[in-house]
Amino acid sequence: MNKDFVNWIAVKYFFSKKQTGLISFTSWISILGVGIGIFAMILAVAVLNGFENEISNRLIDFEAHIKVMGNNLTTEDLASIQNQFKDEKNIKIHPTVTSKSILTNNYKDAVVKIKSVDSTARMDMFDKSMFIRGGNHFNSTLSDLPGIIMGYRLVDQMGLYIGDTVSVVNPLKIGSSFNIPYVGHFVLTGVFRLDLFDYDDNVAFIGLADGQRIFQKRNKYTEINVKFDEYKNAKKNLGIFESLNIPDSQVKTWEDLHRTLFGAMKLEKYGTFLALSLIIFVAVFNLTSSLVMLVMEKIKEIGMLQALGVNNIQLRKIFIRLGMITGMIGMVVGLLLSLTIVLLQSKYHFIPLPSVYFIPYLPVKLYFLDLFLILFVGVILIFLGTLYPAYRVGKLMPLEAIRYEK
Repeated sequence: MNKDFVNWIAVKYFFSKKQTGLISFTSWISILGVGIGIFAMILAVAVLNGFENEISNRLIDFEAHIKVMGNNLTTEDLASIQNQFKDEKNIKIHPTVTSKSILTNNYKDAVVKIKSVDSTARMDMFDKSMFIRGGNHFNSTLSDLPGIIMGYRLVDQMGLYIGDTVSVVNPLKIGSSFNIPYVGHFVLTGVFRLDLFDYDDNVAFIGLADGQRIFQKRNKYTEINVKFDEYKNAKKNLGIFESLNIPDSQVKTWEDLHRTLFGAMKLEKYGTFLALSLIIFVAVFNLTSSLVMLVMEKIKEIGMLQALGVNNIQLRKIFIRLGMITGMIGMVVGLLLSLTIVLLQSKYHFIPLPSVYFIPYLPVKLYFLDLFLILFVGVILIFLGTLYPAYRVGKLMPLEAIRYEK
């Protein structure tokens, strides 16, 4: 018996009018359950990808793709890195001095991270959309003091306004009553809002020369930041930095610097995937029960097929394909509905978010690999759900099936 006949019987059983209405009901519940499961999984993964993409773009592009970190990096170290990429046009290399410091004014004190950057690095890091007050500069028309740029949460905590004076204290020089800490005075020239972890309430930026003076680094640095045209190129170029063998230094990629954050997001994604797979798993139970009941209803017809020469393997194939047809209809419905919503949301942003979030709309992003994995898991679960009914139908004896009385 050929393959087309097996498929024809499976389709015939699918569209045939069931004598027991419960069979039709459970079949529709199976289709609905599979559809809801696929829809929920695709939409949830797209949303998680969207948030991860937003955070990645803000965090990775704002920070460095590779950092060479050390307490006393020299201008020679900087020059050796620059020479390695002198023929590359889209690579940005900036030295910085980064240190924990005490930020103080007449009202409040705060322990913050001070990042000292040159003017080129400042322009690369910030754009106008990031500033809610002041601007992207370290110059003030109200004072001769150098400028400082601070996160908006930190500014609110300290009760500051543009033009206010703050002091940066080098805490490493606070050891005893005989040690006088080095203090630098600055005027607030800009307030940024990045909506990034530990930036808006914990980071301030000053000029590179001011940082070297306050933290007594002279012509030395604590970090050399490298940004490629794409952050994915960091791993490919990691060996170049390691081969330089800069003394007393560490080379870290963006993945190393934010391993905890991105690890937590991946764990959340996998957990969501597994949890929503249970929806399909429950729907598969309904599919299995509907196929078992269909076997009992069609038992005489099955006996007649056996008498006409249909063997047990072909009977199993018929019910496996019948179950796959039911499950695939649900998958296609869930797939089309979820893709429609994802495409519309990515283009028109019709689902807004409350103001407490860092973006005004629900971010969505769907990767082909995620979509393939979801559909693959769905097909496997549906196939497993058809095995028991197919096994049962293969055990029927032709004569007993024909004589079976309901």
